[in-house]
Amino acid sequence: MMLPRGLLAADVLPTCDHVALLADTHISGGIRGGMAKRLSTVVSQILSLPNRPQRVLIAGDCAHLTGQASDYREYARRIQPLTAVGMPLHTTLGNHDQRERFWNVLPAERRPQRQSMFIEGRNANWLLLDSLNKTNVSAGELGSDQLDWLAAMLDARANKPALVMLHHDPIRDSKKKPDGALTDSDRLLAIVRPRRQVKAIFWGHTHRWSVSRDYSGIHLINLPATGYTLWGRSFLGWASCQIYRDDAILRIHSLDPERKENGLLYPLRWRV
Repeated sequence: MMLPRGLLAADVLPTCDHVALLADTHISGGIRGGMAKRLSTVVSQILSLPNRPQRVLIAGDCAHLTGQASDYREYARRIQPLTAVGMPLHTTLGNHDQRERFWNVLPAERRPQRQSMFIEGRNANWLLLDSLNKTNVSAGELGSDQLDWLAAMLDARANKPALVMLHHDPIRDSKKKPDGALTDSDRLLAIVRPRRQVKAIFWGHTHRWSVSRDYSGIHLINLPATGYTLWGRSFLGWASCQIYRDDAILRIHSLDPERKENGLLYPLRWRV
């Protein structure tokens, strides 16, 4: 269900977790305009909100194509206004990223093996997964070690809602080319579907905005890209999310304020 603009109060209640959600920035170190400028526009929009998000999550494909060090240096420069005001920023990786170069430029982001992480919130926990398999190869993979980690983390915190973010879409569509799929999506879904504390999955990759629901009740949110659209099938932008104990509210932020999607609200009632 979608709500019209302005139906809910713009103020963020102090009892909620408030996060900004981005995907597919595709920053090129050799291009200071275009995609890099769009990320700067998003950063400015986040900082200009009357009630700023408590943190920013980015669902991969930070780099334009092959994850060059220059891409990540430019990426770091563009997100610096967020870190300068002390806003935590958490990034996972996609198929156009290169893990070691990302870590070398942003050493504070380094993880033991992959760019996966657990983030504890007041009302919900976030689990960010790294679906990068091979750089500039469209298909993604989580791998057994990371999926085992996910299951263990969920089982250890079953009493709080859990939200999952990764780069690749978790539902394999038979109409899509198989080389663009998450190869172990079946195992991911086998983990999250029976664990009722998992309420939503967020991802990027397709450069298309959509909100739907899995038959198990998990909300499925495909975030819009900030870098560029594919075949004009969506808009450029990002989302903010106000998370409560039993539900959440998504708000769309388009880079073009005249887009019909800008400001739309989507309520997400958690499954029980």
